[in-house]
Amino acid sequence: MNVYDCAHQLAKALKGSDEYKAYKELEKNLNGNPQVKDIMEDFRRRQFEIQSAQMMGQEVEEEKIQKLQELHNLLIKDDIISRFMQAEFRLTQMMADIYKILGEAMDINIGLDQ
Repeated sequence: MNVYDCAHQLAKALKGSDEYKAYKELEKNLNGNPQVKDIMEDFRRRQFEIQSAQMMGQEVEEEKIQKLQELHNLLIKDDIISRFMQAEFRLTQMMADIYKILGEAMDINIGLDQ
């Protein structure tokens, strides 16, 4: 079988998975509430800034990390956001597992051993 045909089959299976369907439904709910969506986007922006700085070897101010943690703790109290973040985690975990399976099958270590 052609590798690209297999990739398309995998994509179709992923799109039909419970994890993907739950994520998309919760994403729609989140995006349907502008206030919640704005808060989530702010969290993502702050999270990205910290992760980018850390990846470049820069020291991140403890205050920024603490504020991000406080915002996260606030977010998970919101039912819509909490359920969305859980669904996003499950989908991300599934994708990481698939990358790991592919890497192991080809004897490639791509740093997904976390």
